[in-house]
Amino acid sequence: MGDARRSTGGEERGAVLALGFGTTVAMWIVGYVLRLPGIAAPSWLLLVVFVVLLLAGGVAAGRLTWGGAARGAAVGLLVAALNMLVLGSLLSGERPGEIRPSAALFVPGALAFGAVLGAVGAVLGASWRARRGLSMHIEGVFVSSFAVIAAVATLALVAIGGVVTSQEAGLAVVDWPNSYGYNMFLYPLARMTGGVYFEHAHRLFGALVGLTTVTLAGLLFATDRRRGVRLAAVAAVLLVIVQGVLGGLRVTGTFTLSTSPEDMRPSVALAIVHGVTGQVFFSLLIGLAVVSSRTWRGPAVPGRYASVSNDRLLSAGLLATLLLQLVLGALYRHAGVGLAYHMSWAGVVAMLAGMAGLRAWGLYGL
Repeated sequence: MGDARRSTGGEERGAVLALGFGTTVAMWIVGYVLRLPGIAAPSWLLLVVFVVLLLAGGVAAGRLTWGGAARGAAVGLLVAALNMLVLGSLLSGERPGEIRPSAALFVPGALAFGAVLGAVGAVLGASWRARRGLSMHIEGVFVSSFAVIAAVATLALVAIGGVVTSQEAGLAVVDWPNSYGYNMFLYPLARMTGGVYFEHAHRLFGALVGLTTVTLAGLLFATDRRRGVRLAAVAAVLLVIVQGVLGGLRVTGTFTLSTSPEDMRPSVALAIVHGVTGQVFFSLLIGLAVVSSRTWRGPAVPGRYASVSNDRLLSAGLLATLLLQLVLGALYRHAGVGLAYHMSWAGVVAMLAGMAGLRAWGLYGL
Protein backbone atom coordinates (compact mmCIF):
# COMPACT_ATOMS: atom_id res chain seq x y z
CA MET A 1 0.00 0.00 0.00
CA GLY A 2 1.65 3.22 1.17
CA ASP A 3 5.27 3.99 1.95
CA ALA A 4 6.60 1.94 4.81
CA ARG A 5 9.03 4.57 6.04
CA ARG A 6 10.69 7.77 5.06
CA SER A 7 14.22 7.71 3.69
CA THR A 8 17.09 9.56 5.28
CA GLY A 9 18.35 12.96 4.19
CA GLY A 10 21.50 11.39 2.79
CA GLU A 11 19.47 9.01 0.65
CA GLU A 12 17.33 11.89 -0.62
CA ARG A 13 20.35 13.99 -1.57
CA GLY A 14 21.93 11.01 -3.27
CA ALA A 15 18.73 10.42 -5.21
CA VAL A 16 18.82 14.02 -6.43
CA LEU A 17 22.38 13.53 -7.67
CA ALA A 18 21.52 10.27 -9.42
CA LEU A 19 18.38 11.70 -11.05
CA GLY A 20 20.07 14.97 -11.99
CA PHE A 21 23.14 13.40 -13.56
CA GLY A 22 21.09 10.61 -15.12
CA THR A 23 18.73 13.08 -16.78
CA THR A 24 21.65 15.17 -18.01
CA VAL A 25 23.48 12.18 -19.49
CA ALA A 26 20.28 11.14 -21.30
CA MET A 27 19.84 14.68 -22.66
CA TRP A 28 23.44 14.86 -23.87
CA ILE A 29 23.31 11.49 -25.62
CA VAL A 30 20.04 12.32 -27.38
CA GLY A 31 21.26 15.82 -28.23
CA TYR A 32 24.52 14.51 -29.66
CA VAL A 33 22.70 12.08 -31.96
CA LEU A 34 20.12 14.64 -33.10
CA ARG A 35 22.82 17.19 -33.94
CA LEU A 36 25.01 14.79 -35.91
CA PRO A 37 25.83 16.01 -39.43
CA GLY A 38 23.32 14.35 -41.70
CA ILE A 39 20.59 14.52 -39.05
CA ALA A 40 20.91 18.12 -37.84
CA ALA A 41 17.53 18.21 -36.10
CA PRO A 42 16.00 21.70 -35.83
CA SER A 43 16.43 23.62 -32.61
CA TRP A 44 12.72 23.49 -31.77
CA LEU A 45 12.78 19.68 -31.84
CA LEU A 46 15.81 19.61 -29.54
CA LEU A 47 14.02 21.95 -27.13
CA VAL A 48 10.91 19.74 -27.08
CA VAL A 49 12.97 16.60 -26.45
CA PHE A 50 14.93 18.28 -23.66
CA VAL A 51 11.77 19.57 -21.99
CA VAL A 52 10.26 16.08 -22.07
CA LEU A 53 13.42 14.53 -20.58
CA LEU A 54 13.63 17.17 -17.85
CA LEU A 55 9.99 16.61 -16.99
CA ALA A 56 10.70 12.88 -16.82
CA GLY A 57 13.53 13.55 -14.37
CA GLY A 58 11.14 15.55 -12.21
CA VAL A 59 8.50 12.82 -12.38
CA ALA A 60 11.09 10.31 -11.22
CA ALA A 61 11.98 12.61 -8.32
CA GLY A 62 8.33 12.79 -7.28
CA ARG A 63 7.94 9.05 -7.65
CA LEU A 64 11.12 8.07 -5.77
CA THR A 65 11.64 10.75 -3.10
CA TRP A 66 9.67 12.39 -0.34
CA GLY A 67 10.64 15.97 -1.18
CA GLY A 68 7.83 16.66 -3.63
CA ALA A 69 8.13 19.86 -5.65
CA ALA A 70 11.23 20.99 -3.73
CA ARG A 71 13.08 17.78 -4.55
CA GLY A 72 12.02 17.99 -8.19
CA ALA A 73 13.19 21.60 -8.32
CA ALA A 74 16.58 20.49 -6.98
CA VAL A 75 16.85 17.88 -9.73
CA GLY A 76 15.86 20.41 -12.39
CA LEU A 77 18.31 22.98 -11.05
CA LEU A 78 21.14 20.45 -11.10
CA VAL A 79 20.31 19.45 -14.68
CA ALA A 80 20.25 23.09 -15.78
CA ALA A 81 23.57 23.79 -14.06
CA LEU A 82 25.24 20.79 -15.71
CA ASN A 83 23.83 21.81 -19.08
CA MET A 84 25.66 25.12 -18.76
CA LEU A 85 28.70 23.17 -19.95
CA VAL A 86 26.97 23.20 -23.36
CA LEU A 87 24.66 26.21 -23.13
CA GLY A 88 27.64 28.46 -22.55
CA SER A 89 28.18 28.12 -26.29
CA LEU A 90 25.17 30.41 -26.78
CA LEU A 91 26.71 33.20 -24.72
CA SER A 92 29.94 33.90 -26.62
CA GLY A 93 30.51 36.97 -28.72
CA GLU A 94 32.20 37.23 -32.09
CA ARG A 95 35.70 37.04 -30.59
CA PRO A 96 37.25 34.91 -27.84
CA GLY A 97 36.65 36.40 -24.42
CA GLU A 98 33.49 38.27 -25.42
CA ILE A 99 30.26 37.45 -23.58
CA ARG A 100 26.87 38.54 -24.86
CA PRO A 101 25.05 41.01 -22.56
CA SER A 102 22.07 38.63 -22.58
CA ALA A 103 24.11 36.19 -20.45
CA ALA A 104 23.09 38.15 -17.34
CA LEU A 105 19.50 37.11 -17.98
CA PHE A 106 20.04 33.83 -19.81
CA VAL A 107 21.95 32.01 -17.04
CA PRO A 108 19.53 32.69 -14.14
CA GLY A 109 16.60 32.23 -16.54
CA ALA A 110 17.84 28.79 -17.64
CA LEU A 111 18.42 27.75 -14.02
CA ALA A 112 14.96 28.95 -12.99
CA PHE A 113 13.34 27.22 -15.98
CA GLY A 114 15.02 23.94 -15.05
CA ALA A 115 13.94 24.24 -11.42
CA VAL A 116 10.31 25.02 -12.33
CA LEU A 117 10.10 22.21 -14.87
CA GLY A 118 11.59 19.74 -12.39
CA ALA A 119 9.14 20.85 -9.71
CA VAL A 120 6.17 20.40 -12.07
CA GLY A 121 7.37 16.93 -12.97
CA ALA A 122 7.80 16.02 -9.29
CA VAL A 123 4.24 17.08 -8.50
CA LEU A 124 3.00 14.88 -11.32
CA GLY A 125 5.16 11.98 -10.15
CA ALA A 126 4.05 12.26 -6.53
CA SER A 127 0.42 12.43 -7.60
CA TRP A 128 0.82 9.34 -9.76
CA ARG A 129 2.48 7.48 -6.90
CA ALA A 130 -0.26 8.45 -4.45
CA ARG A 131 -3.06 7.40 -6.82
CA ARG A 132 -1.51 3.97 -7.31
CA GLY A 133 -0.55 3.50 -3.67
CA LEU A 134 3.04 2.70 -4.65
CA SER A 135 5.77 2.20 -2.07
CA MET A 136 9.30 3.55 -2.17
CA HIS A 137 12.39 1.57 -1.22
CA ILE A 138 15.39 3.67 -2.23
CA GLU A 139 17.79 2.74 0.56
CA GLY A 140 21.16 2.10 -1.01
CA VAL A 141 19.77 2.49 -4.52
CA PHE A 142 21.17 5.91 -5.37
CA VAL A 143 24.86 4.99 -5.10
CA SER A 144 24.57 1.92 -7.28
CA SER A 145 22.35 3.83 -9.71
CA PHE A 146 24.84 6.67 -9.89
CA ALA A 147 27.66 4.22 -10.58
CA VAL A 148 25.64 2.78 -13.48
CA ILE A 149 25.00 6.31 -14.78
CA ALA A 150 28.73 7.04 -14.67
CA ALA A 151 29.45 3.84 -16.60
CA VAL A 152 26.79 4.67 -19.22
CA ALA A 153 28.19 8.20 -19.64
CA THR A 154 31.67 6.74 -20.12
CA LEU A 155 30.41 4.22 -22.66
CA ALA A 156 28.89 7.10 -24.62
CA LEU A 157 32.19 9.00 -24.37
CA VAL A 158 34.12 6.00 -25.70
CA ALA A 159 31.67 5.69 -28.59
CA ILE A 160 31.93 9.42 -29.36
CA GLY A 161 35.71 9.13 -29.28
CA GLY A 162 35.45 6.29 -31.76
CA VAL A 163 33.42 8.52 -34.07
CA VAL A 164 36.14 11.18 -33.85
CA THR A 165 38.73 8.66 -35.01
CA SER A 166 36.49 7.20 -37.71
CA GLN A 167 35.81 10.67 -39.11
CA GLU A 168 39.51 11.60 -38.84
CA ALA A 169 38.47 14.61 -36.78
CA GLY A 170 40.98 14.24 -33.94
CA LEU A 171 42.83 17.38 -35.04
CA ALA A 172 39.79 19.38 -36.20
CA VAL A 173 40.28 21.74 -33.24
CA VAL A 174 43.92 22.76 -33.32
CA ASP A 175 44.39 23.99 -29.74
CA TRP A 176 43.76 22.77 -26.20
CA PRO A 177 42.46 23.33 -23.51
CA ASN A 178 40.89 26.20 -25.47
CA SER A 179 39.06 25.79 -28.76
CA TYR A 180 40.34 28.21 -31.40
CA GLY A 181 41.16 30.63 -28.61
CA TYR A 182 37.74 30.37 -26.95
CA ASN A 183 37.20 28.90 -23.53
CA MET A 184 36.17 25.33 -24.27
CA PHE A 185 32.74 25.82 -22.70
CA LEU A 186 32.09 29.08 -24.57
CA TYR A 187 32.94 28.02 -28.11
CA PRO A 188 30.06 29.29 -30.30
CA LEU A 189 27.49 26.65 -31.14
CA ALA A 190 27.15 27.98 -34.71
CA ARG A 191 30.77 27.02 -35.40
CA MET A 192 30.41 23.42 -34.26
CA THR A 193 30.10 21.90 -37.73
CA GLY A 194 31.75 19.00 -39.54
CA GLY A 195 34.87 17.65 -37.89
CA VAL A 196 34.83 20.44 -35.30
CA TYR A 197 31.47 19.13 -34.06
CA PHE A 198 32.82 15.61 -33.60
CA GLU A 199 35.97 16.73 -31.78
CA HIS A 200 34.42 19.48 -29.67
CA ALA A 201 31.47 17.32 -28.61
CA HIS A 202 33.99 14.71 -27.46
CA ARG A 203 35.74 17.31 -25.31
CA LEU A 204 32.49 18.53 -23.74
CA PHE A 205 31.29 15.01 -23.03
CA GLY A 206 34.67 14.28 -21.44
CA ALA A 207 34.11 17.19 -19.06
CA LEU A 208 30.71 15.79 -18.08
CA VAL A 209 32.25 12.35 -17.46
CA GLY A 210 34.93 13.98 -15.33
CA LEU A 211 32.33 15.72 -13.15
CA THR A 212 30.33 12.51 -12.91
CA THR A 213 33.40 10.53 -11.84
CA VAL A 214 34.37 13.04 -9.14
CA THR A 215 30.79 13.04 -7.82
CA LEU A 216 30.70 9.24 -7.79
CA ALA A 217 33.93 9.15 -5.81
CA GLY A 218 32.46 11.59 -3.29
CA LEU A 219 29.35 9.43 -2.90
CA LEU A 220 31.42 6.29 -2.40
CA PHE A 221 33.60 7.95 0.22
CA ALA A 222 30.49 9.18 2.04
CA THR A 223 28.63 5.86 2.01
CA ASP A 224 31.08 2.99 1.53
CA ARG A 225 33.64 1.97 4.14
CA ARG A 226 35.35 -0.69 2.02
CA ARG A 227 38.96 0.30 1.52
CA GLY A 228 39.26 -1.34 -1.87
CA VAL A 229 36.23 0.51 -3.22
CA ARG A 230 37.55 3.83 -1.98
CA LEU A 231 40.94 3.19 -3.56
CA ALA A 232 39.24 2.28 -6.83
CA ALA A 233 37.23 5.52 -6.66
CA VAL A 234 40.43 7.53 -6.20
CA ALA A 235 42.00 5.63 -9.09
CA ALA A 236 39.00 6.50 -11.27
CA VAL A 237 39.35 10.22 -10.50
CA LEU A 238 43.09 10.18 -11.22
CA LEU A 239 42.58 8.19 -14.40
CA VAL A 240 39.88 10.50 -15.78
CA ILE A 241 42.20 13.47 -15.18
CA VAL A 242 45.09 11.71 -16.90
CA GLN A 243 42.77 10.73 -19.74
CA GLY A 244 41.73 14.32 -20.29
CA VAL A 245 45.33 15.52 -20.33
CA LEU A 246 46.32 12.74 -22.73
CA GLY A 247 43.50 13.71 -25.08
CA GLY A 248 44.65 17.32 -25.10
CA LEU A 249 48.34 16.59 -25.51
CA ARG A 250 47.49 14.22 -28.35
CA VAL A 251 46.46 17.41 -30.24
CA THR A 252 49.10 19.89 -29.11
CA GLY A 253 52.02 17.68 -28.17
CA THR A 254 52.89 20.14 -25.40
CA PHE A 255 51.28 22.46 -22.87
CA THR A 256 50.55 25.65 -24.82
CA LEU A 257 47.76 28.18 -25.29
CA SER A 258 48.80 28.92 -28.86
CA THR A 259 46.15 28.69 -31.56
CA SER A 260 48.61 28.33 -34.42
CA PRO A 261 48.83 24.90 -36.10
CA GLU A 262 52.54 25.51 -36.62
CA ASP A 263 53.10 25.44 -32.85
CA MET A 264 51.40 22.06 -32.45
CA ARG A 265 53.05 18.65 -32.51
CA PRO A 266 50.22 16.09 -32.73
CA SER A 267 51.25 12.75 -31.25
CA VAL A 268 50.07 9.43 -32.65
CA ALA A 269 51.70 7.65 -29.70
CA LEU A 270 49.57 9.63 -27.23
CA ALA A 271 46.49 8.94 -29.36
CA ILE A 272 47.17 5.21 -28.98
CA VAL A 273 47.66 5.51 -25.22
CA HIS A 274 44.54 7.68 -24.95
CA GLY A 275 42.49 5.07 -26.79
CA VAL A 276 43.66 2.22 -24.57
CA THR A 277 43.37 4.01 -21.23
CA GLY A 278 39.87 5.22 -22.15
CA GLN A 279 38.59 1.66 -22.29
CA VAL A 280 40.52 0.73 -19.14
CA PHE A 281 38.81 3.63 -17.39
CA PHE A 282 35.44 2.40 -18.66
CA SER A 283 36.20 -1.07 -17.27
CA LEU A 284 37.06 0.45 -13.89
CA LEU A 285 33.69 2.21 -13.73
CA ILE A 286 31.95 -1.04 -14.66
CA GLY A 287 33.72 -2.65 -11.72
CA LEU A 288 32.62 0.15 -9.38
CA ALA A 289 29.04 -0.26 -10.58
CA VAL A 290 29.19 -3.99 -9.86
CA VAL A 291 30.66 -3.74 -6.35
CA SER A 292 28.24 -0.91 -5.49
CA SER A 293 25.16 -2.88 -6.49
CA ARG A 294 22.75 -4.16 -3.87
CA THR A 295 23.19 -7.68 -5.20
CA TRP A 296 26.94 -7.57 -4.58
CA ARG A 297 26.45 -6.06 -1.14
CA GLY A 298 23.54 -8.34 -0.24
CA PRO A 299 23.35 -10.66 2.74
CA ALA A 300 24.45 -13.76 0.83
CA VAL A 301 27.73 -15.21 2.11
CA PRO A 302 30.25 -16.01 -0.66
CA GLY A 303 30.90 -19.72 -1.02
CA ARG A 304 34.30 -21.42 -1.11
CA TYR A 305 35.11 -23.56 -4.11
CA ALA A 306 38.08 -25.81 -4.70
CA SER A 307 38.28 -24.56 -8.31
CA VAL A 308 38.82 -20.90 -7.37
CA SER A 309 42.53 -20.93 -8.25
CA ASN A 310 41.75 -22.11 -11.77
CA ASP A 311 39.07 -19.44 -12.10
CA ARG A 312 41.50 -16.74 -11.05
CA LEU A 313 44.13 -17.97 -13.49
CA LEU A 314 41.63 -18.05 -16.34
CA SER A 315 40.30 -14.58 -15.47
CA ALA A 316 43.81 -13.14 -15.26
CA GLY A 317 44.64 -14.65 -18.64
CA LEU A 318 41.48 -13.19 -20.16
CA LEU A 319 42.31 -9.77 -18.73
CA ALA A 320 45.84 -9.88 -20.17
CA THR A 321 44.62 -10.91 -23.61
CA LEU A 322 41.98 -8.18 -23.58
CA LEU A 323 44.56 -5.52 -22.75
CA LEU A 324 46.80 -6.71 -25.57
CA GLN A 325 43.81 -6.69 -27.93
CA LEU A 326 43.08 -3.08 -26.95
CA VAL A 327 46.66 -2.12 -27.78
CA LEU A 328 46.54 -3.92 -31.12
CA GLY A 329 43.23 -2.27 -31.95
CA ALA A 330 44.55 1.19 -31.07
CA LEU A 331 47.67 0.60 -33.18
CA TYR A 332 45.55 -0.22 -36.18
CA ARG A 333 43.09 2.64 -35.63
CA HIS A 334 45.69 5.34 -35.18
CA ALA A 335 48.76 4.04 -37.00
CA GLY A 336 47.22 1.73 -39.59
CA VAL A 337 49.42 -1.24 -38.67
CA GLY A 338 48.85 -4.68 -37.18
CA LEU A 339 45.42 -5.52 -38.62
CA ALA A 340 46.31 -9.20 -39.09
CA TYR A 341 47.55 -9.47 -35.51
CA HIS A 342 44.46 -7.68 -34.21
CA MET A 343 42.08 -10.00 -36.05
CA SER A 344 44.00 -13.16 -35.14
CA TRP A 345 44.25 -12.23 -31.48
CA ALA A 346 40.49 -11.62 -31.41
CA GLY A 347 40.07 -15.37 -31.77
CA VAL A 348 42.18 -15.97 -28.66
CA VAL A 349 40.16 -13.40 -26.72
CA ALA A 350 36.87 -14.94 -27.84
CA MET A 351 38.05 -18.42 -26.86
CA LEU A 352 39.14 -17.40 -23.36
CA ALA A 353 35.99 -15.31 -22.83
CA GLY A 354 33.84 -18.25 -23.87
CA MET A 355 35.73 -20.60 -21.55
CA ALA A 356 35.41 -18.22 -18.60
CA GLY A 357 31.70 -17.66 -19.22
CA LEU A 358 30.83 -21.31 -19.70
CA ARG A 359 32.87 -22.31 -16.67
CA ALA A 360 31.10 -19.76 -14.43
CA TRP A 361 27.73 -20.81 -15.80
CA GLY A 362 28.39 -24.52 -15.43
CA LEU A 363 30.08 -24.54 -12.03
CA TYR A 364 28.21 -21.79 -10.20
CA GLY A 365 24.83 -21.71 -11.88
CA LEU A 366 25.16 -18.14 -13.15
